[in-house]
Amino acid sequence: MDFYAGQARARRQSRRLAALFGVALVAVVLATNLAALLVWWIFLGDFGPPRHFWLTNTLAVLLVVVGGAWLESLRLREGGAALALRLGARHLDEYQPAQRRLRNVVEEVAVSAGMAVPEVFVLAHPSINALTAGSKPGQFAIVVTSGALDHLQRDELQAIVAHEIAHVLHGDVALHTRLAGALYGFCSLSLLGAGLTRGTLDSGLQLRRFTLAGPTLVVMGVALVAIGSLGRLAAVALQAGVSRQREYLADARAVHLTRHADALGRALRKILGAGKTPRLGGYAQIAAHLWFASERGANGWSQTHPPLHERIRRVYDYALVPITTDAGDDLHGVAAATGDEPCLERNLGAVVRPAGSGFGSPLPAPRLPSSSDRAAVLLKAAREVPASVEQAELLLRALVAGLDPCQAPSAEPDGATAPCASLPDVLVDALRWVATPPAAWLRVPLIEVLAARLRSWPNRHRRALLASCREAIAADGQIDKSEWIYYTLLRHRLLPPPAGASGDGPTMAEQRRALAVLLATGGRLAEQSARRIRDAVAEAAAALGIPQPATTPDEPCGRSLAEALDRLRRLSPPVKLRLLRILAGLARDPGDVGYQAFMAAVAAAIDCLPPRRRRQPEESPSGAANERSEVPVEETLG
Repeated sequence: MDFYAGQARARRQSRRLAALFGVALVAVVLATNLAALLVWWIFLGDFGPPRHFWLTNTLAVLLVVVGGAWLESLRLREGGAALALRLGARHLDEYQPAQRRLRNVVEEVAVSAGMAVPEVFVLAHPSINALTAGSKPGQFAIVVTSGALDHLQRDELQAIVAHEIAHVLHGDVALHTRLAGALYGFCSLSLLGAGLTRGTLDSGLQLRRFTLAGPTLVVMGVALVAIGSLGRLAAVALQAGVSRQREYLADARAVHLTRHADALGRALRKILGAGKTPRLGGYAQIAAHLWFASERGANGWSQTHPPLHERIRRVYDYALVPITTDAGDDLHGVAAATGDEPCLERNLGAVVRPAGSGFGSPLPAPRLPSSSDRAAVLLKAAREVPASVEQAELLLRALVAGLDPCQAPSAEPDGATAPCASLPDVLVDALRWVATPPAAWLRVPLIEVLAARLRSWPNRHRRALLASCREAIAADGQIDKSEWIYYTLLRHRLLPPPAGASGDGPTMAEQRRALAVLLATGGRLAEQSARRIRDAVAEAAAALGIPQPATTPDEPCGRSLAEALDRLRRLSPPVKLRLLRILAGLARDPGDVGYQAFMAAVAAAIDCLPPRRRRQPEESPSGAANERSEVPVEETLG
């Protein structure tokens, strides 16, 4: 399966779905007018419809459907957490081993995918299911049912989470979240009719006392429910059309991320073999296209996902029987949650690796080298919420500013206790190592994992940590531009978006300045000539459709780079991706680990996934093996 061809097909399908949405809206408007005319004939048959009868009905339907969709879209624009709370999900409780295991799994897969760690929620429901929602990389949220925590082993849970993260990588989640808002508009008529009927009957409008008002309101409510049923059918058709083919692509990428096809296959087989569970009702039906799998009982055209039998066959390349779940399925999954180190060591090579190594790289040898040992220590430290602000400060100062954790601030008197006295020696050694150029690739994933844990801290503590990192950057008097990128990324993750970030995009003048600063920084880091930098700036300006900047700064300062990243963060995702490709083209050596770390930091700071470079067979001495590693999963899931 070709990921890029699949995404192109998905974009074409999205345009067809937009046309289908318009057709469904026209059908609902016509049905509403016909129903209103029928009601008029039944009760006022002696009088013809008024002059603006059709226009009034049409505007009323558009107000309810389009207005409901618009209001719901505004709610969901706050991020995936808004949809999770609408479902009734709750933030996970890390004091429960199974939910702590879920947090660790989500962090592993997010680091493997090179994206921000999403917020994690748990929905109390016995079925095995999960979904991801959100519209921006820094605002995604993943919801997992309690049934999945109870019945899935660790690798099976990892496969489901990887499937949901794959939807993020393919750009599906933003579309699906917007679609949920649109579908709510179609269901608004039915909700309005049900509320009108129930309110009329509950308010005591007896037919004997109100010979006309009571029956009229009840009939109108029933008519709205009937018309709303047509809207619900249109919503189900849209859900089925938007989801089915994309699920195969997400299954393939999930195996690509976890390197464990059997784990995904066993999870699908357990869903197929699960007994009867209560249906996900209410708002969960509007978000049916977001779930990992359709509910049992959905068949034919109304099924929002491909049949489980077919998904299992594509994973294994042959059919397998379902797996019956029971109370004993959760034994070694939950038991391993209290001691995650063996799983972490086993998956470290596939989860944490340099940005340029690609997901097609061979798996590491069972015995990990010293650099991987240090990476494991750092990842474990980032996962554990620091016991104090001082410990978090030491970790962040080392990750953001590359500061030695044992280096005392200049304000400390001579002979003062070393700041790292509270840290284990193995962690101090790892923090010194991560500040070196060979380990630069690990700083972004560690910042993402640690920031995800610190989001729940009080605002004053988060601001104190940012202030400490800002002081550390200027402590040695040598401002490294990459340090400001890491600081900007951390600020985006710990604080609300800056003023104007959620509104319109940057002005033309702001875009020109931001382009000049970012590309000048990349060009200086790649040791490119001034002419090559100007050509890149001109290419980026043409891609954005703006005039070329008059000048390009010779030595952009760190603060101007942070401001540029804030402005570029407000661009649309396709424009960000084109800009990152131009920035990547400035590298003299595409395999330069330092420049790839710079690219990964810029992409994370502007909430965009870095462009994936497809490795050619001749780039590695093991050409045949490399050629096989490029397409193993896609071909097996075919």
